[in-house]
Amino acid sequence: MNKKIIIIDTDRRSRHLTEKLLIKSNFKVFTSNNFKEGYNIVSNIMPDIIIIDPLYPKKEGLNFIKSVRDWSHCPIIALSQNGTERAAVEIIDAGADDFIRKPYFSDELLARVRKCIRNTQLIDAAKGSIQDSHYSYNGLLVKFDSNSVFLNNTRIHLTKNEFKIISLLCKNAGKVLTYDYIMKSIWGPQTSNNTGILRVNIANLRKKLEPEPQLEKYIFTENGVGYRVNESQ
Repeated sequence: MNKKIIIIDTDRRSRHLTEKLLIKSNFKVFTSNNFKEGYNIVSNIMPDIIIIDPLYPKKEGLNFIKSVRDWSHCPIIALSQNGTERAAVEIIDAGADDFIRKPYFSDELLARVRKCIRNTQLIDAAKGSIQDSHYSYNGLLVKFDSNSVFLNNTRIHLTKNEFKIISLLCKNAGKVLTYDYIMKSIWGPQTSNNTGILRVNIANLRKKLEPEPQLEKYIFTENGVGYRVNESQ
């Protein structure tokens, strides 16, 4: 499966050149010329890498990086014509993983992209040994192989979709999964954008799992983005 990369750049020529380079290297590429649209695409498709020129306008670009970093560990590569040390420090401090000065060498950008992919794979592999079999946190145990859930050693009956949702969240523990991503994972890529059915299922899960649902002990809401669970213990 081709890795998904989004390019967010207000410079049409730069955006087009980067897009051509990545498509030629067999990546699935999405593009945007503004940060608001780019943020919506990121939250909908959950890309593998974000490539962004964050300094035009500077404040919006840096805020974009900070906003994404609040709920996602997706690698962010920043491209910028401003090659000063101060600019690089601001971008990295905002949450970007890498910084490349424009104009860039094609081979260098591709090498940085491959490095981000390798790092992500290593992190996922390190977590996989736990997540492949079960998830455990503060009395909640989710066994993926037997489709069973226990709370303080008592088995909890869940519907098929409720188990799919909690299982999806637990297999991605520590990450925020967007409403759109969960909807399409559970009900298929053609599902509508109406999140009502997801919210009902989450509410039912909380009634069954949370001692006090309003306090969010296990399933946490990231307002306007999606849901997450803490990493397995």
